[in-house]
Amino acid sequence: MDSSGGSENKSLLIIKSQAQGLTGVENFLKNREWKLFSTIALKDALAYMVQNQPAFVMISVDHPNKKVRKLAKVLPQAFPCCVIMFAEQTIPASIKALAETRAEYMLNPPATGPAVERTVNKFYKDQSRKLAAGQNLERGKFGESEEKVISIKGENVSAQSLLAQLMGDDVDNGGSYYDPSHVGHYNPQAGGRQTQGPLHHNSQDPNAGKNKPPGYRPPHEGLKQGGYLPSDDELSPTTKNQRDSIILKGTKEALEKSVVRGAKTTEEVQFIEQASNVACIVIESTRFSGYLVAAMAQDRKMDEKFIDRVREKLFKFLSDNGEQVDNGKDTMQIKIKQVPFEDWAVECAEFLRKSVHNGEEVAMAFFPHADIKAHFQESASEMMLAISLGDIKADESVEFNLYVYLERNQKYVLYTPRGGKIYQKQIDKLADQGVRHVHMFKSDVQDFNKYRAQNYLNGKIEEYQAAAEGLAVKEAS
Repeated sequence: MDSSGGSENKSLLIIKSQAQGLTGVENFLKNREWKLFSTIALKDALAYMVQNQPAFVMISVDHPNKKVRKLAKVLPQAFPCCVIMFAEQTIPASIKALAETRAEYMLNPPATGPAVERTVNKFYKDQSRKLAAGQNLERGKFGESEEKVISIKGENVSAQSLLAQLMGDDVDNGGSYYDPSHVGHYNPQAGGRQTQGPLHHNSQDPNAGKNKPPGYRPPHEGLKQGGYLPSDDELSPTTKNQRDSIILKGTKEALEKSVVRGAKTTEEVQFIEQASNVACIVIESTRFSGYLVAAMAQDRKMDEKFIDRVREKLFKFLSDNGEQVDNGKDTMQIKIKQVPFEDWAVECAEFLRKSVHNGEEVAMAFFPHADIKAHFQESASEMMLAISLGDIKADESVEFNLYVYLERNQKYVLYTPRGGKIYQKQIDKLADQGVRHVHMFKSDVQDFNKYRAQNYLNGKIEEYQAAAEGLAVKEAS
């Protein structure tokens, strides 16, 4: 398995609903040197978790004991692990239950070995990105979390006590898959005691389990007084350094101060899936620049009053915190290629924030872009501006009237009308004729900025789609 996350910890606990289920997945992973423990028995699962602290835990939403779903929130509190939710059945109820977990990492049915490794690779890729940004990836610093984060404070509560309080004494017992060839693994026949191997430790030892993958992130609660909020940080990447980012803090504050609370439960909320109608706030300051992109559920066009309110509060926050922000650009409503917004943002954006406005999910993602400032030159007419031919993207529609200036006749000729496409062969022909600049009316500057933003974001979508297609080809081979 290729991973960008450095040294891999290929240890996995699977909590499933059927004793004979997932055999194909288990065999696939065993053949790739995964240390694996698979069980339907919660008692065995918890004992194994305490003794071994695997790097990854897969939890089935189809397990008959509904307490299993609570583990998705509790396990990361007690152990530095990555939880992957999955569904074993393809029935609508299972798919809905999986979606309602709002887990950062999940497998759509049917679960397969390659899908597991793809999810693990994604996890390591997230961590690699965070490391590259120089972020603090220490895990288990309970009590330092922000609001909406479940944190363990006060007395020194052991992991065993925490799990026991959650599960009670009515944990079921059932079949477990144990691979005895993996030395140091939990053996249910030995009373859950691990006596050797690299993972052997005392669970009370504060240094225990430090050989797990980086990037621990505590879970978050979704229901808040006054309305439903998606988990505050159920997004990626989110680390301590990013939480301290002024643009992230400003977006969070502006969003939460602008939304109108409505729905009370997750069932009443319309969630974002595919998006093509988005609003874009141009951020240009001395320290950072980029596009803050907002989408609403059901691919609705963004409420202009709402997004203008977000922009106003965000720019005030940035100004109050010493940022010199160019406030001259209005919010833009743009049309991008249709894309699963959250998945795209997780892969390509610096951060993603979500809330609910009038019963509909709203999400905001920041896409950094150093070359966000358009470069104009003077034209022969005071009413016109010259732009580089290189700023025109081939085979895409233009959002403004594009002119070519004929110096011999001192006339502007409309080359491509607003909404029309300019093709690569046309651009090549202009370049061959020595044309280096095309022209537009000064009154169309806002439309040109919209055009540049749309092209940049569509480029990010193409990168995301190409990566997904490449991964699919790799899995197929």
